[in-house]
Amino acid sequence: MRKLSKTLVLTALVLVLTSLGFSGCMEAARTKIIYWNTYTDHHQEALEKIIAGFNASQDKYEVVSQQQPYSEFDAKLMQAVRIGMGPDLVNMFPSDAINYINDGLMVDLAPYINHPEYGIPGFKDNIPAGSFAEITQWGGDTIYLCPLTIVGEVLFYNKTLFDKYGFGAPQTWSELAEASKVIYANEGIPGFGTDSVTDTYQCLIMQAGSGYIDAAAKTLAIDENIAKEKLNWFADGVKAGYFRLVGEDYFFSNPFGSQAVASYIGSSAGVSYVLAAVGDAFEVGYAPIPQEGPVQYISQWGNNLVCLSKDEEHARGAYEFMKYFISQEVIVDWAIAFGAVPAYQYAVETDRFQAFSQENLAVKALLEEVQYVGMLPSIPGAVNVRTEIDRMVQSVSLGVMDADTAYTAFVRASQAALNQ
Repeated sequence: MRKLSKTLVLTALVLVLTSLGFSGCMEAARTKIIYWNTYTDHHQEALEKIIAGFNASQDKYEVVSQQQPYSEFDAKLMQAVRIGMGPDLVNMFPSDAINYINDGLMVDLAPYINHPEYGIPGFKDNIPAGSFAEITQWGGDTIYLCPLTIVGEVLFYNKTLFDKYGFGAPQTWSELAEASKVIYANEGIPGFGTDSVTDTYQCLIMQAGSGYIDAAAKTLAIDENIAKEKLNWFADGVKAGYFRLVGEDYFFSNPFGSQAVASYIGSSAGVSYVLAAVGDAFEVGYAPIPQEGPVQYISQWGNNLVCLSKDEEHARGAYEFMKYFISQEVIVDWAIAFGAVPAYQYAVETDRFQAFSQENLAVKALLEEVQYVGMLPSIPGAVNVRTEIDRMVQSVSLGVMDADTAYTAFVRASQAALNQ
């Protein structure tokens, strides 16, 4: 009787522990990999599907998604990491990563990627040269970022209106300016705008052969003559009326849809907003951004994963998730969900992604130019340089300063930021 009572007690205890989630005696506990992200809607659904697939693919690690508010993400992340309470995984741009790299808070992925047993063969050869240069720019054979997809600038244009005046998709900046002048003269609307004057200005000077930042010397390396020429080229167009700043609209999709501007440069991922704004008012054209000069260049808007793990076990788990994420079919799923191009050629070449790029014409336009993605150094102060570019272009375009004065102010403020 006593033996039976003990058996009943032990059975009851197991049932209680199991009901509370304590089933470790039957199943080894997994290492939890915490992934902070700001995804919402269908992007969040796509991420949860990938996480579920990874968790089901092995029994050693469990990735846990923790959604964070976008508006306070950067400050919250840095604070959490500094006190040792941060996540293992986040998405990050190189311009933000430098703050963690310099403080020794980010894991170098190179030893994992290059490992003879569980590494990623052909990693370097499968991503664009500009992308590889971006993730290895800090020297010492380090790789701090794992690229996922590439989203980039494409030109959306009112094909109906361009056809009316005999213009095809502009292939050069000169062709774009010519079409914009004709459309403005006849229709009374600007022919061109850009969601980001900073990125467009960077494209203009880089295509023209200018340098940007000397990372080793922490100084600006922009060619002054090129810088002022491109500054005046864009600002003169705005002041004459055939180019336009985005202003309070923030994005050009709605002004484009209401035919308040005939073309604009925006993110390839914004095509759904464009189509919603345009409706059936006119036919939309999609094209790579213009190229003009000795260097073929487009901005790098990569989506990257980084590891902020505190120990080897979590770092290995974070890496294994990254490796799963960039596997052929999974990264194609992610690229389709984002309206982006996979960062890996083995995924781009799949029949499924090729079919998608024929349906999504903004992605098709990006695919035609993706080999031109460039690399701009990410060092402390580089973000400030971008801010100062925007301020310079805006002030000259609005007639607040002349190009010489604005450029001098830009150099002074940018160099002060790089010197900090």
